[in-house]
Amino acid sequence: MANQKRETPEEKARRERQEYIDLLKMKQGLIEESELIPEIGYEEIPELHGWAKVKNYIYHNKWFILLGAFFAAVVIILLVQILTKEKYDLNVLLIANKKSSDLGVHTDQLERALEKYCPDFDGNGKVNVSVNYIDNTMDEVATQYDQANKQKLTAELTLAEAQLIITDDGYSKFTGSLNEITEIFLEQSENAPSDMLYDNCGVIMNKTGFAKEARWSKCPDDIMLFVREELNNGSGSIKENAKNRERASIVLQNIIDNNIINPDTVND
Repeated sequence: MANQKRETPEEKARRERQEYIDLLKMKQGLIEESELIPEIGYEEIPELHGWAKVKNYIYHNKWFILLGAFFAAVVIILLVQILTKEKYDLNVLLIANKKSSDLGVHTDQLERALEKYCPDFDGNGKVNVSVNYIDNTMDEVATQYDQANKQKLTAELTLAEAQLIITDDGYSKFTGSLNEITEIFLEQSENAPSDMLYDNCGVIMNKTGFAKEARWSKCPDDIMLFVREELNNGSGSIKENAKNRERASIVLQNIIDNNIINPDTVND
């Protein structure tokens, strides 16, 4: 290093100029190599095969793969929820408008008792009835619980999936200011004796054998079963609502006639 001749500025300038000229000649194909410009060798990249090729692909595309896997997982979860969602032969709304009605306590017993009167509409070999309880006893929406129940009630009445309603005589709290009860519920005067009916639409529960099947021996006189009238403000499918209304009417008629079609249904 001590004996290496130091390059003068003039020599450095001449060398750089000559390198530039040789580089231009190489680009134009006039020469193949230059003594001034060292040849740069490139390491040949070996061709990948098998698992090594797969790992290399995953490494270079990992973010796209992760994003695709995320969306695929979301789709699979949604499909599983749709395919495994339990389907019911009948959906029922149980709405308490008065604290004295005590409806919520009897939800499970009412559900099991309804299954005794409900046919296997879906033909899957078992009868499933869903009773959805909603507490509508609050006079003013004062808490989050009250607000949640109000929203739940509005959603259920709008979707109209449940066409059979069990409620007390305070139902005007959710039916609003309609003048006639027949604007809301189907008339039952042709289907049941008058002493079993409330305003020709509601079937009084303790006048039927249904109360006994639900093991509600002290069922008050103001608990009734209604089938919804067809309303224009529902957002559900008209065809689906009509199907659910027909099912509700069949089950209610079985209750009126005390026609138990599934006597072996367990009611603990």
